[in-house]
This record gives sequence, structure tokens and C-alpha cells, in this order.
Amino acid sequence: MFKKTTLMRNAVFVLLSAFFLSCEDPTEIGFSGIGNGDKAYFTDTLNLEIETYQLDSLITSGQTAALVGGYDDPYFGRIQASAYLQPTLPQSTNSFTGALETAAFEFTSDMVYDSLSLRLANRSLLFFGDSTSRMTLNVHRLNSALENKNYNYDSEVSYDPTPLVSLEIDRSSMVNDTGTVIFLDIILPDEVAQELINISKNGAISDRETFESAFPGFVLVASDDAEAVSAFNIGSQANANNTNSSLVLFYHESGSEDVRGYTFDYTSGRFNHLDFDRSNTAISDILNAGDSKSASETEGNIFVQAASGLAGRITFPELSQLQSKQIGYAELEFKADTSTFSEEVGLAPFITFITLNEDGSVARNNSNYSYVSTSLNATSGILSTYDDSLNVFNADITPYIQDIASGKARDNGLVLAAAIPASSGTNGLVFGSALNRIILRDFKLKLYYSK
Repeated sequence: MFKKTTLMRNAVFVLLSAFFLSCEDPTEIGFSGIGNGDKAYFTDTLNLEIETYQLDSLITSGQTAALVGGYDDPYFGRIQASAYLQPTLPQSTNSFTGALETAAFEFTSDMVYDSLSLRLANRSLLFFGDSTSRMTLNVHRLNSALENKNYNYDSEVSYDPTPLVSLEIDRSSMVNDTGTVIFLDIILPDEVAQELINISKNGAISDRETFESAFPGFVLVASDDAEAVSAFNIGSQANANNTNSSLVLFYHESGSEDVRGYTFDYTSGRFNHLDFDRSNTAISDILNAGDSKSASETEGNIFVQAASGLAGRITFPELSQLQSKQIGYAELEFKADTSTFSEEVGLAPFITFITLNEDGSVARNNSNYSYVSTSLNATSGILSTYDDSLNVFNADITPYIQDIASGKARDNGLVLAAAIPASSGTNGLVFGSALNRIILRDFKLKLYYSK
């Protein structure tokens, strides 16, 4: 790989604005500094192979939202989402020792049971589709506990087909008379509560695995005619001041009328399952993991959606024309099809980049995606952010292009996936918690290299 990129990268940002127009032939920009005094050249005319690609794996377990419902997207088709939730004992970090501590559960003889509530929180009232519509929500019981492992968007676990509870919900169900967002409390049958109480009949339960194996969780399934997907907040109660979705056993002490509650959270097994019907869309024949469709068949567009695993894939077949030339800087530019923006579906304004194996499967470093990054074995990737004033994304993909051009790596395809910023804010992580989407087009690779 060409290593003398620092000086080139510093200078190229000054030059970019002057050389963004397409060039019939490589243009000498009269800059020395790539190496050995060679001049730098610019081109943006290399052909790219662009397609919409269905990721073979996109993990939807451990996400921050439980997606429940369905809606019809005119460009992405029908989407139906259900959420699998495994209650577990809550944990918190000891502020003095830093140790992770589990809250034990015990229902003693002086406790009087009141009710068992599956509490759902949609703190920001986030919906995809028609947020004013009503849907029937069915709560089913899992046949066995979820495992503490990664589940994919197309994973399924068996559950009782007869609902424990069915109720109609809408946006107004999640706010009170003053407009303040509240929990959606779903009261479960008493026999489920009794099952929970019986778990501690021989004393306190303080082991999560023991609790989970004894008390399988739930599946939230919406009716087939739902016109919106609700995003319920999921995560630790300790870290969110008890504002995430949870399972709460309400009780009072004998001789007292003060109602108390023991809260179980969903920080162990949980995942979203998504079904798609893309009939009558431009991507109707993308049906299975690994399927793809050339942008030449979709009017130059590629379709990217977060939790569904739809992404873009780009390969660079003409890089070989540069032969032994040294790549100093490579920038990928692309635009959004603004005519497809919708008030009913959130935009995906961040894109990150991951690599593929030779067989087309997503490459990984241990449990992480193989991100394109300036550092080795990175746990996050290059982040491209939508500039709505210019309708453009720009991404410095120099590390990937240098590896391909130098023969260090094969061009199995560069994946463009919906992302969220990592904690640093400068890198991105693949996003699987929601259904934000975007349609991309007008791709151009801008290269600076030495002859």
C-alpha cells in the first residue's frame, strides 16, 4: 500500500473544489508530493458497478428499539415487524467497586400480588408509516427462553399462536391528557404472574440464566392490516431512569395500600424479526440474503434501509487501468433521490462502509463487521453524512481503494450501509434499530494519483 499520503491528503482538500468537474482524461494538477517528486493527477471518470444488495446478515438483537407493526412503503414495499423480548433480572454498576450487580427477585409471604404489566415506552413517539392509524397488538408467549446470542433480521423462535392479550393501540395510547408521553401498560393474565411468583417460592433468585430458563419471554405481533410500525425503547432500566420498556410485577405489603413494583428489563435476549413483500417495486426480485440488483435496472438508484438489511454494493472494475500508479486520495461522492423523501418514514442520513468476502457474505473481524477505516481491525467505519443543502454525500475511501489498487486485497465489493455515528462522532456503526431509509444515485469516484 502507498504510505506517503499525509502531505497529499492535506493538500488535496484545498484542491478539491477546483477539480470536481468530470474530466475526459486524467488531468495534471501540478502538485508534487505524492512520492519522489511525482506530480499528482486527477480523474473522476472510472466506471463503477453499482447495485442494491441484501445483506446476508444484519444483527437485530441488542438493539435500542423493539419494532412492532407494519406499513406499505411505495419504494421499499410492505414491511411487517415483530419484537421478541426476554425479561431478565436488572443489573447495575456499583459506583464504588465498578462491579456489575444483579438485583435479586423474591416474592415473600407478606407480599400481596396486584398485577403484572408489560410496559412499552415510545419516548419520542417514533413511528414509521401512518402514525395516526390504529393497530391491533397481540402479545404471545415464547415456547422457550431466548438465548443470550445474536439474532438476525430473519431469525424466528417458536411461540404459542394463541395471544395472551390483544388490544388496539395508536399514538394517543402513548400520551396522557396533557400530551406527556406515558407507558403503554399491557396487563397480562394472572396465571402468567403466578408463574413468575412461583419461581421464587424457594427463595431469592439472583442468577439471570436461572431466571430466564424458568420464565420464557414474549413476542409482540401486530395485525396484518397495521399501517405503522412503532419503535418502543429497549434497554437497561438502571441507565435510563426506568424509562425503557420493561415487565413490572406490582404488589403491596400486607396491611399497606402502597403499591410497589419489581421491574424486569430486556437487556438479555431480544431481537426484531422483519418480513418483506417487495412486490410491485423496483427491487421486487430481491428476496433472499445475498440477492442483488444492478442500478442499471433501477434507473440508477440503489436502495438502503437500516433494519431490513438493504444496502448498496459498489465494485471498481477499472482500477486495474491505473496499473502500478500510486493512489494518494480517493473520494466517493453520491446523491440522494430527494423525490422519494417521506414525512412518514425517517431518512437515513448516515452511511458507513463494510467489506465482503469472496463468496459475497459480509466480512467480519470476530463479532464486528469488517469496517473500512484508517486503522486495522476497527470496530467502526468511515462515516459519510448527508449534506441536505447540497444534496450530497462524500466519503474518503482511500484505504479501501489503495488496498485494491496495490493488490493487497480483492475488490469483492464495498457495502454502503445505513449507519449511526459511533461515540467518537467521526466514525460510523451499522444501524439496525429502525427502518430509516434512503435511495442513492449519481455515484462518482474521485481519484488523485501519481503516474
